[in-house]
Amino acid sequence: MTHIVAYIGSRNPRSQTVRAVRQTKAALDRILPVTWSILTPHDMTILPSDGTADEFFTGVDHIAESGDDDSSTMKRLIETCDYLILGTPTYGHNVSGDMKILMDRLTYWTHLIRLSNKPGMAFVSATTNGFLEVGVLMEQFMESLGVVIGETAYHTTAAPFDETSAENVAYRISEVITNLRTQPVLTPSERQEQMFRAYRRMYRRRADDDYEARYWHEHGMLDCATMQEYFARVAQQEH
Repeated sequence: MTHIVAYIGSRNPRSQTVRAVRQTKAALDRILPVTWSILTPHDMTILPSDGTADEFFTGVDHIAESGDDDSSTMKRLIETCDYLILGTPTYGHNVSGDMKILMDRLTYWTHLIRLSNKPGMAFVSATTNGFLEVGVLMEQFMESLGVVIGETAYHTTAAPFDETSAENVAYRISEVITNLRTQPVLTPSERQEQMFRAYRRMYRRRADDDYEARYWHEHGMLDCATMQEYFARVAQQEH
């Protein structure tokens, strides 16, 4: 069964971002049979990056390997889910601290485009302003991971995320999930295509003992001229 993972970087027990995701879940549950994991920092402890950047050179997240936090479980959920939602409140025209910690810990995945051909979207809430900047930031980050994103969902004081909003978002998600059953290859954005081509040029020149270049070679990424072609390869491997 289709599994949706939603991580919301909010500790607020009355979080509007969590509320919007739960409203969407209720609406989608009336359309499609799916399972959900809706998680917050209360459910998953994710420690901040220690700044060594070793993951870029070894491919090993030593904090996750140590078992000192829940990042290993979180990453496994993100990688194996069928649809990914990342949500955050707006703090000073930026994401929350908890969301930034998760983003920092996943940054080395962006060089590997680790979530290629995975659909998803962002949820952003705000009391006043700054939410559009946060939405752009979230979209850029998710795209850099390889996620093909839907339109970001917003909750603001001036434009609350209501039942109609939830129904509209749920319908869009259901369309994506339903289409994947017959058309499992998604279409990357032009920004993703440009990113793929730039990385491909760089890693073709790297030495064979370079971890990232080796990852690209072992996963057939260097054999693909476009990200669309790589998405097709990923979809074939998954099915």
